Amino acid sequence: MSDFVKLEGTVLDPGHAPPALEEDTRQFFNAAMAGDYYETVEINNRGRQEQSAGTDAFVAEFDRLMRKCVGATPPEMKSGVRGSSAHEVRASFDLLFALLRHIDEGNDDVLAFSEDGSSLDVGVNWRMVLPAYFECLAQTEATSPEEFTRAVDEAIAEFAEPDRARYMEAARIVANDVQRTALTDQRFG
Repeated sequence: MSDFVKLEGTVLDPGHAPPALEEDTRQFFNAAMAGDYYETVEINNRGRQEQSAGTDAFVAEFDRLMRKCVGATPPEMKSGVRGSSAHEVRASFDLLFALLRHIDEGNDDVLAFSEDGSSLDVGVNWRMVLPAYFECLAQTEATSPEEFTRAVDEAIAEFAEPDRARYMEAARIVANDVQRTALTDQRFG
């Protein structure tokens, strides 16, 4: 982490807790949308652009927050990980997904990619992320199986369509009976 974070001269106040997950994610989202990670880079002598330090920092922070979301999902959530709730974790996932959607819409105000970049260049581990996201959805949308089904379908379609069957099964595993029925009806209906 020394490439990304400089700790020399930093005094950590033991009475000051780090921000809660949703607050931490919202700060990152706001900074990214404000262009804080955007840095243009020059084309090198081989005619290619290198990835900027701002893009590297964005990818590292995005990965840190995504891992924090995955680590705060049930059953870990039940053991009191920083007071996270399924709603807070879902809100954090949603903010991170919104950044990816913004990038995929062709907006170039968040990151400067070489060539035509997309959310694929952020390098999200969907095999780790989507099952955790679906688990949060199952807990936060227990009274609305239609919303659960819609959110699952959208996430798969936007970020992992080639592995749809794998992720539909992951959603089915964490869904309650009513949600599972809605998923089956949507899938085969």
